[in-house]
Amino acid sequence: MSQELFFTILYSLAFMAILATGEILHSILKVRTEYTRKFAHSAASLLALTFPLIYNSYGYVLAMGIIFFLVMIIAKRKKLLMSINGVTRQTYGGVLLPVAITGAFSASVWLDDAKLFIIPILILGVSDSLAGLTGMHYGPKLKKIIIRKLALNKTYLGTSVFFFTALVMSVYVLHWFVGNFSTHTIMAAFSVAIGAAIVEAFSSKGLDNFTVPFTSLLILSMF
Repeated sequence: MSQELFFTILYSLAFMAILATGEILHSILKVRTEYTRKFAHSAASLLALTFPLIYNSYGYVLAMGIIFFLVMIIAKRKKLLMSINGVTRQTYGGVLLPVAITGAFSASVWLDDAKLFIIPILILGVSDSLAGLTGMHYGPKLKKIIIRKLALNKTYLGTSVFFFTALVMSVYVLHWFVGNFSTHTIMAAFSVAIGAAIVEAFSSKGLDNFTVPFTSLLILSMF
């Protein structure tokens, strides 16, 4: 058994453990679905950040992504995994998460640039979740974003949290890769943070799980 196959099995078990933990939190401990969704979202994203340490190609990651994509589609249609699917609103976030992780990793391998995976998935796993939790906790008390006559289902505070956390993480990771703080590094980090924050604000029905990482990746690839 190759090392990559061995770790693929371990990763698959770990991702299943995340789903199982979410089910326990929801069904036994009665944690709200919105919170168990964020737990699974963040835990899966942060676990995936270790992919560049293990894989030199994207074959095994692509296989995992396809499997979990199919699992999430079946679970959604059969009303399973209620820790993720037990919400009344229409959302495709759970289905799109494996697509985002797999796609971003494949692109980073193809372009031979690990930060094209690390920064987008960090933003997806941390900034997006913190913004969502902020909106859920303070949402009824906060003013939502309105642009002309278009009312977005996002708050100014949530979007600000998203932007500042994305900016800080982008600056740190870029500095780690480049080795110094420069105008170019700061501009790249700011562009990624503002671009991701804008698409997150306009994305609904869980589509931000796709638009946020790929917007971040696209902007990063320009620098």
